[in-house]
Amino acid sequence: MRSIADIQGANRGSPPNFVADAKAALGEFFGMGVFIFLALSGVQAALEAPTGLPASRGPTVSQIQSVGFSFGAGITVGLFLCGPISGGVLNPAVLLSLVLSGNINWLRGILYLFAEMGGAIIGAYFANFVTAHELQGVNLLNPGFNYAQGFFAEVLMTCTLCLTVLFIIVDKTPLADFAPFVVGLSVFMCHIVGTPIDGTSINPARSFAASIVSGKWANHWIFWFGPLIGGIFAYCIYMTCKILTTEPQGEELAKQAEQQEREEKDDKERQDRYNRNAHSTQIPDPNAYNSNIDHDRTYNTNSVPQNTTYVQNGHPDPQNPGYSTNYAQNTNVPANINPKTDTNPTGSGSNHVNGVPVSIANPKTNV
Repeated sequence: MRSIADIQGANRGSPPNFVADAKAALGEFFGMGVFIFLALSGVQAALEAPTGLPASRGPTVSQIQSVGFSFGAGITVGLFLCGPISGGVLNPAVLLSLVLSGNINWLRGILYLFAEMGGAIIGAYFANFVTAHELQGVNLLNPGFNYAQGFFAEVLMTCTLCLTVLFIIVDKTPLADFAPFVVGLSVFMCHIVGTPIDGTSINPARSFAASIVSGKWANHWIFWFGPLIGGIFAYCIYMTCKILTTEPQGEELAKQAEQQEREEKDDKERQDRYNRNAHSTQIPDPNAYNSNIDHDRTYNTNSVPQNTTYVQNGHPDPQNPGYSTNYAQNTNVPANINPKTDTNPTGSGSNHVNGVPVSIANPKTNV
């Protein structure tokens, strides 16, 4: 089992730094403004579209789908915009779960909260201005639902959203590379479920901004306590799963270090074997001289030039050319010439072996 302190230590985000945290909060402000503007504008268009049914019956199926798509696509765009700057939270309930789990420090959490509230209000005012009608995206309990149903719906839906963030994005699973789409899909499904109940909040900043613009505050406490308690429940579930299913961080790091050391050792052994094989099969340079033989008379025996005739006792031996260590290029040279004693003092290119004159090539001119 793994302790809470160990889990939070592994998830620990950057330490408080006012300048860095303020820059990140600025990105959160703009991302939240874009998200709320797109989402509430889409809701306005969906709910004002003529349906031919009395409004007292609540939103139609197509309106519910349009509302869900507006919020899902809106938060996806907002996350793409602010993700590289702030990491992309855009929700005070999600922010609470991230602060509790240690992924965001307390200073950044406070700055994010004010940035999200401010950005949501600006986005809601813009949505209300461009639509030129009363803002429709206000969270209110629909007829036929009571406080308890609305409250627990917000708790459960927000808990689902926060768990998606914690288990997929914070734990850096392969789907974390598609974080905006994952969060957008989760938000879409929550709105499909919650829109017939209370318009779906799962985001206190979104509910607060719509109420600020419209002036409607009925049952507003539901849209604060429900999402925030849902974020706390998500944190508790996440920590419980980590404690019961994950080994202590120290043991995990030790195993990772041991595995890395073993892989490095295997790589070194493979490289050594490759180097030995390459050295044993190395092809000599055909232009290299043999340092053990007089360079003025003979070449390296490991590199045999073309058009070389070998002789033994004055006679060529084409069947066994590899017996001799002394040869010259483009000439017949007896194998028993001693390069130290049978030299040509005149340098005329001829010599005598066993009383028989032999012509040899001058290595200084025939190389």
